[in-house]
Amino acid sequence: MVKVGFYQGCCFQGQDAHMFETMKETFKRLDVELELLEETTCCGGNTIDEENRKLSYAINARNIALAEAKGLDLLVSCNTCYMVIAKAKRAMDTNKKLREEINALLKEEGLEYRGTARVYHLLDFFRDVVGYDRIRKAVKRPLKGWKVAAYYGCHVLYPKDIAVDNSDNPSSLQEILKALGAEVIDDYEHRDACCGYHSFFTDKSMTLKKLNRILGSVKKTGADVVATPCPLCFKSFDIYQLNMEKPPMVPSSFLPELMAYAFGIDKEESGLAHHLVKVDKAK
Repeated sequence: MVKVGFYQGCCFQGQDAHMFETMKETFKRLDVELELLEETTCCGGNTIDEENRKLSYAINARNIALAEAKGLDLLVSCNTCYMVIAKAKRAMDTNKKLREEINALLKEEGLEYRGTARVYHLLDFFRDVVGYDRIRKAVKRPLKGWKVAAYYGCHVLYPKDIAVDNSDNPSSLQEILKALGAEVIDDYEHRDACCGYHSFFTDKSMTLKKLNRILGSVKKTGADVVATPCPLCFKSFDIYQLNMEKPPMVPSSFLPELMAYAFGIDKEESGLAHHLVKVDKAK
């Protein structure tokens, strides 16, 4: 049994708190134990980084240090959280002065950033730790007959020096979906475009234009659902598209939901039953 520290962030709290329980059950079928790191804090997204980069590094060095204190690596399930935390790790590992300054702050809490923990996103954790064969063996309900459009989102592929996959030609998401038995669609227009999640709060019309381009392209492929490893991209696809005057009504899924369903967890417990745009293929 592999054990990893799980960074919950903001995504799986409130109305989405059930997703952590779903993920625990899903990972258990892959012989992985998720240990929730309850004292972590919001990564701050890009907001804090833009205002005070050193504070952003301190917050996220602390998040990593909480995993290190337990002798665990850190698993992050949100693209934006991954990007921000990975950037903090890179800065701490390459800037001795910064590391000393921030560790002086962490010392007040009895913590220390040592640089021993690897920061994983879902995609490279499944690829490098779990392996596609183990995913394939865990499948009880193959997604045979499902046409699934693969959508990565921005922050796991850029900046390139912290990307979890080849930024120009990524393959990990497609390989996971194939292991689930799905027919993968990865050659559609605007597949590399930003979903616009963050811009929704400052320029709603821009987000809706982005979504219309992406989901309109997906719809043309005949895909049954678009799958993403980012819960924020998923929220854009499932919630924000309903703000359009004429939404394309393309179903979407957060990757662990599809995995849970394929592993035999029912539609309700997998989370697929709770979508605003219904995933009709799930029975």
